[in-house]
Amino acid sequence: TLSVGKELYSMLSRIYPDKQIMLTRDDDYFLSLSQRTEKANTVKLEENEAILFVSVHANSAFDTSANGYEVWYLSPGYRRNVLIDTSADKELQPILNSMMEEEFTTESILIAKYIDDGLSKQIGSLTPSRGIKEEEWFVCKNAKMPSVLVEMGFVSNTKEAELLLDENYLHKVALGIYNGLTAFVTHFETSRGFTGTP
Repeated sequence: TLSVGKELYSMLSRIYPDKQIMLTRDDDYFLSLSQRTEKANTVKLEENEAILFVSVHANSAFDTSANGYEVWYLSPGYRRNVLIDTSADKELQPILNSMMEEEFTTESILIAKYIDDGLSKQIGSLTPSRGIKEEEWFVCKNAKMPSVLVEMGFVSNTKEAELLLDENYLHKVALGIYNGLTAFVTHFETSRGFTGTP
């Protein structure tokens, strides 16, 4: 996951030199799930800026035949407090929070779809897509922004464990996620009439 994250960071930094691309870690050490989302949630945004959170994982299952990649987003029915600025009227806060949550859910589903498509083109011939799915994973429900969790294969599956040790495969995974994210950013900026440098 670190190898994929670092390569993804490098590719995104090259194409978006004016955007802030961050890693939760850049070396082989452990960060708790709460440390990861806290790092994301403390990023300060200026007016008209947006943020998204992508968590890259390797999967595992008791069933050693389980294989494939999948992209998860937060269940649309789950409600979190995503408002950071709480200066709004107390009666208005729940409405604003609900509207923002709906927007984050829609964007998370789109990000998941674009990443799934990107991975399909890069590694779909090597391992199957298990699709985009919804769940209340910690990193998705605690990141106060559009967020997805990418499972790039099963370490419990012998064939996929070998793929996850292959630098070429990991490059393809990073490229698939990258292509998905750039497709989403293009869609996001186009749909909002963005025409200049952020």
